[in-house]
Amino acid sequence: MGDLLATLAIESDRLGAQIKLFFDTEAVGTQTVILTLFVLINSVRIFAYLPQIVRATRDSNGCAAISVWTWAMFLASHATTIAYSVTVLGDLVMAVIFLGNAAACFLIVAVTVIKRRRYARSFPVQAAE
Repeated sequence: MGDLLATLAIESDRLGAQIKLFFDTEAVGTQTVILTLFVLINSVRIFAYLPQIVRATRDSNGCAAISVWTWAMFLASHATTIAYSVTVLGDLVMAVIFLGNAAACFLIVAVTVIKRRRYARSFPVQAAE
């Protein structure tokens, strides 16, 4: 537990340094613009998943048009980005942003798999005579 608290304290200090750098008017430049765009676009991107989630939840044909493989790969990509941002970059902001994206991808995969199973059960296999 002590190691976890120490790690959280270190990460909190890093986050504080990043925020200070962001708002430091003397450091405004390309990196600040890129950071701003990264945070803005990747935060708003979470809402881009909503139409797919809504369509999947309303679908009555087993979500045939949704590729579970594609969404699972997006989920895996976000998961590895979370791991990279925490372990290599020490960037909790980036990790949280991609955690939101991963959660949305997981939701799409889960809804699709559940809907497909329900749809398949609605057509019982007939025994050969």
